[in-house]
Amino acid sequence: MLGHSREGLVLECMKNCDLKSYIRAHESVPMGLNLKWAYQVAEAVELLHRNGIIHCDIKPRNLLSDSTLDIRILDFSGSSIDRSKPSSGERTRFYLPRDWREQPTVSTDLFALGSTLYEIFKGTSPYEEIPSDQVEKPFARKEFPDTSGTLCGQIITQCWLSQVDTAAEVQNAIWDIISHTVDAEYIFSCRWLGHCSEYVD
Repeated sequence: MLGHSREGLVLECMKNCDLKSYIRAHESVPMGLNLKWAYQVAEAVELLHRNGIIHCDIKPRNLLSDSTLDIRILDFSGSSIDRSKPSSGERTRFYLPRDWREQPTVSTDLFALGSTLYEIFKGTSPYEEIPSDQVEKPFARKEFPDTSGTLCGQIITQCWLSQVDTAAEVQNAIWDIISHTVDAEYIFSCRWLGHCSEYVD
């Protein structure tokens, strides 16, 4: 937020719209940019959880891309703060199967994070080829889209299987991939290196 007026809040202009729209509008997104987004999304989720916030609706539509293609997370209207009752929930392809009355948790956000990372790297939502109301069935059977050969595929599957406990674990796993995949000159020229400095020897 930049300020406010009688008309309402003044927000920073996000020229590149939401992440889903950006991905759909660009046939090919560079690997380094995908990794940057993945790291920044995990970083954002970790920051929220560290401050007692469960987002409850993590998805590419709720991630904006600014003029330098950095990620901004939005839409906290339904979030759970310090275990308060949320007023919204994840959409089907980002929803950890459970009783709808159960309180959202770090694990439910991490499941949604896994689906978000899948869309970042694959360019499509999980099981996009089948109707939304049928997606929960394979998810409940722990049958997920194939991530073999996908960058960050292992960490995506671990998010879906609740095999990671924190967004920081996801963040560290992505950084490990970055440090072994992306050209060192590219890493050191990126704005987001400042966020990653604690991981650089």
